[in-house]
Amino acid sequence: TTIVLSAKIADHILVARKKDNKWYIGAMTNWDSKELELELSFLGSGEYAMGIWKDGANAHRYASDFAKEIKTVKSSDKMKINLAPGGGWVAVISMTGNQ
Repeated sequence: TTIVLSAKIADHILVARKKDNKWYIGAMTNWDSKELELELSFLGSGEYAMGIWKDGANAHRYASDFAKEIKTVKSSDKMKINLAPGGGWVAVISMTGNQ
């Protein structure tokens, strides 16, 4: 299953793909910084563990600067994704044991 969550040609893309009971989400932008909103309504009921790799504070100067974050999410959650110029964002979402 693949879902295009947001896209504009030559501007940005935000895509989710489900494989083997995990969701893989990726976003990237052109050379302008962006703030995208990710709605998790495509998830089923329950709680999920979300591992996030995102642009770090200095990613606009050093492409290798990134931060990792782990959080618990559910389908009613919305989150902001901040992308550095030429930046990217990725997440892996899997069901937790708290169903």
